[in-house]
Amino acid sequence: MTKPAKRTQKDKIGIYIKRQAWVLFILIIDVWILDAIWLDSELTVTKSAAIGALLSFTTQAVFAFFIFWHTGYRARQHIVSQLYRGQMAKWLLAVLGFALIFITVQPLSAPALFIGFMVMQISHSWMLWHIR
Repeated sequence: MTKPAKRTQKDKIGIYIKRQAWVLFILIIDVWILDAIWLDSELTVTKSAAIGALLSFTTQAVFAFFIFWHTGYRARQHIVSQLYRGQMAKWLLAVLGFALIFITVQPLSAPALFIGFMVMQISHSWMLWHIR
């Protein structure tokens, strides 16, 4: 016998997105302290890591918005289509965001930008893993 599906955990996702904002804030503070004490790069590393982390946070929030646009059993086909749309919007926003960052932001530390982005992606994955 199968179990019925769990109800949408929309409220938990909102809580985890708020926690991600704290992770973003802590990441920026940590990189700023590291930059001020050890690197002396005139905040280039801090700015780059913060922009990368903020891009990751924004793309994940857009994805969550798309996913939870529709809820309920009757909207199951809309939910699946929104999943695809959300993923495409997330990737498009990330690609355009990186392009815009590389074109407009000078000076920029590319390794710090990608590290900030990856740290937030790992943090998103870790937090979503705990929702189960």
